[in-house]
Amino acid sequence: MTTLVTGAFGCLGAEVVRQLLAEGERPVLLDFGDDPWRLRMIAGRDVTERVPVIRADVAELADLARIVREHDVRRMIHLAAWQIPLCRRDPSMGARVNVVGTANALEVARLADGRVERVVYMSSIAVYGPPHLYPPGPLANDAPPHPTTHYGVYKVANEGTARVHWAEHRVPSIGFRLPAIYGPGRDVGLTADPTLAMKAALLERKFAIRWSGRSALLYTKDAAASIIRASRSTVDGARVYNLRGSSVDNADIVPAIERAWPAAKGLVTWGGDPVPFPDSLDDSRFQAEVGPVPVTPFDDGVRETMETFARLQQEGRLDARELA
Repeated sequence: MTTLVTGAFGCLGAEVVRQLLAEGERPVLLDFGDDPWRLRMIAGRDVTERVPVIRADVAELADLARIVREHDVRRMIHLAAWQIPLCRRDPSMGARVNVVGTANALEVARLADGRVERVVYMSSIAVYGPPHLYPPGPLANDAPPHPTTHYGVYKVANEGTARVHWAEHRVPSIGFRLPAIYGPGRDVGLTADPTLAMKAALLERKFAIRWSGRSALLYTKDAAASIIRASRSTVDGARVYNLRGSSVDNADIVPAIERAWPAAKGLVTWGGDPVPFPDSLDDSRFQAEVGPVPVTPFDDGVRETMETFARLQQEGRLDARELA
């Protein structure tokens, strides 16, 4: 079974590739970028020599269809996307990448006449609105969307496109409403701050996390494991699932970093407005229908992340350009 991973140069794509390779798969990688530094950092220096890597634009339907056909792709893990800052800066291009790109992934599966067994794509916690719009406690999988960003609107559109492709063409898909991701390779956007704080602390630099309050954080390894599990699932329909992660208060992030790396004491601070998303998601539907996939305790995820950064620093492979 050949798996195509789009957006393979991102932090989540790189971790998905690492896990697929560890399990003996040889995925096909697609990205529009020309510098796979995260991929090499997370999946190994020689990763681009071990698997096919294709530079292509997911918004070009004919190119994507050709790649799927030529490599006999049977599963698609579609991670290519622009995040909130880029979508805010250029909404039209953000829609091209996020909405057209996802529509193309589903359309390519339709055109493959059943050879593509499933499309797994990323939705987001950003489809939801701020916490005050919802009842207290973990947010249910069927809670109504109230997106407040272009990015969130695009993700709602993608969920609808997936439903139509199932209703009209029987293209099976699974979308994930991911909370903020943390772990090696996460370096873009406001919610990358906890990971950047871990890296800065390891390098003995000061860092200020730019928000306060409680937020939902998901370790990259857990997200990737759930994505791979979903790609191998046999459930039908156009499913959309919350992924839970850890609900963490910023007052607890800094102590977790200091417990993992005592030399970091006093280097990381936090403050500012809370992030405008729910702070806890209920993933019981995913765990029952596709899982189980365990959730790494936040302290353990922080410790593993900092240990990875320390190893990369010793090997001379720790990239710190985003801290400059």
